[in-house]
Amino acid sequence: MSNESTMQNSTSRRSFFKKLIVGAGGLALANSLQKYLMPDQGEVMAAAPANTPSADGTIYGKYFLSDKGEPPRANDFVGLNSLPMFPEIASPQTYFRGASALPGATATIGWQVFKEPVCWETPHIHKYDEFLIFLGADLPDLCKSYDAEIDLWMGEEMEKHTITSTTVVFIPKGMQHAPLNFRKINKPVLFHALYLGPNLDREVRVPDFDLTTFDWGGPANLKVFGPPPKKKG
Repeated sequence: MSNESTMQNSTSRRSFFKKLIVGAGGLALANSLQKYLMPDQGEVMAAAPANTPSADGTIYGKYFLSDKGEPPRANDFVGLNSLPMFPEIASPQTYFRGASALPGATATIGWQVFKEPVCWETPHIHKYDEFLIFLGADLPDLCKSYDAEIDLWMGEEMEKHTITSTTVVFIPKGMQHAPLNFRKINKPVLFHALYLGPNLDREVRVPDFDLTTFDWGGPANLKVFGPPPKKKG
């Protein structure tokens, strides 16, 4: 497809959504939608396995990722059923790692239930947008069952925000964020990290950031969270 044709298609899509959704809020949504329909997402979309056969012989089975009933594994950061690295997270936990799990997928998701205070993570950025979602873990009311105080630092200014109710945090691509401190947990917290990229990536923004000397402004049960470092050589 030529660049001219691609630009025409992109313009048509933008016009369509702006006509479909009106008003100030609608235009904001339309602008967000057009962002994800622009040609710069083409490389990601091209990876979708449209012509790849499913292993089970069905047409659409390749779009399903299901737990196989195996016991949860330790140090597993890609599986639907894995053991957490430390006891403050209830076991088991669940990960979906985007294109590495389902070729063509354009998001990664993690689910953990935090039952005790814990903090981790150095300031970093991502190539794509991210959402951090904090919910209560008591069914059926995931909203009102939230009972915790969680501190999140945002931006190069290291602006501190304390989350005291069910909250969704939007982190635009390139925005510095972290550390994160689950400082007070009165009831278990269901935590989702939704990343709108095909594979999880991160770039450290503050070299040699020392979490042990960081001013947490309160109790801090510091742990290392994430895949173990790769061995050199």
